[in-house]
Amino acid sequence: MYDGTSPSDRPGENNPLQRAPSLQRAKGRARITVGATGGKTRLDDLYQDGCAKVRLPKVYGPEGRDPGVEAVLLNTAGGLTGGDVYATEAEAGDGSHLTLTTQACERVYRAASGIARVETRLSAGPGACLNWLPQETILFDGGALDRALHVDLAEDASFLAVEALALGRLASGETVTAGTFQDTWRVRRGGKLIYADAARLVGDIDGIAAGPATLAGMNAMATVAFAAPEAEARLDNARAVLDDLATAGASALPGVLVCRLVAPDTQTLRKTLVPLLAALAGRDLPRVWHL
Repeated sequence: MYDGTSPSDRPGENNPLQRAPSLQRAKGRARITVGATGGKTRLDDLYQDGCAKVRLPKVYGPEGRDPGVEAVLLNTAGGLTGGDVYATEAEAGDGSHLTLTTQACERVYRAASGIARVETRLSAGPGACLNWLPQETILFDGGALDRALHVDLAEDASFLAVEALALGRLASGETVTAGTFQDTWRVRRGGKLIYADAARLVGDIDGIAAGPATLAGMNAMATVAFAAPEAEARLDNARAVLDDLATAGASALPGVLVCRLVAPDTQTLRKTLVPLLAALAGRDLPRVWHL
């Protein structure tokens, strides 16, 4: 009597009621711009969207010294997984001082499909000081991350950056037997490329990290770059701090100082990384680094 077929009874992939639901992806974008008036840095513009949030804690400095603006980035999604997109843009105007950090370590969880993408674009005007100091990224087993940092500096601007990575949580006995980690740095001064770096770990990351030419079985690593006029003059000071960690080193070219650190765990890494960053920045690190 009834030869019609209910949509819910139709077999096959074309039935919208029988398709597997698509996974929700997190997207976030933050933008901050600062300038300087009368020798003091001020906030000019702030934009935040999606899972990206920005907090601006009160910061203090010695009398007569500009404490600058400190921006703490938050990912309200609680971490990254395949298909997530997180973008940060920041501009330090002429003569200003801006420090960006993160509220906590970023976590890259197992990806069912796709890859998480994080892009950071920073710029600093004449006489500006810009610090990019996020806390560590933790890569979990099966995690997939493609991260890129692009920086444009005026001729006399200074820039300090760190990116640190931990392979799982060592205290929990976690290993990273499969995953993807890609990291790209591009720093330009006056439009000219002065520093480029790239790292790529794909597949059995723990196995790759076990090699004597990679991490020698260690769990944590960090790259620190300091770009400033005559940055190479700070090389001896940086090496003096790194003496406390046998698996660390520093080198310099005109205007650029680069340090590499490898450690058995993040706690050991931080014992050297924190004083190194403070020495290069010429001031204390953001308070979230000490919580």
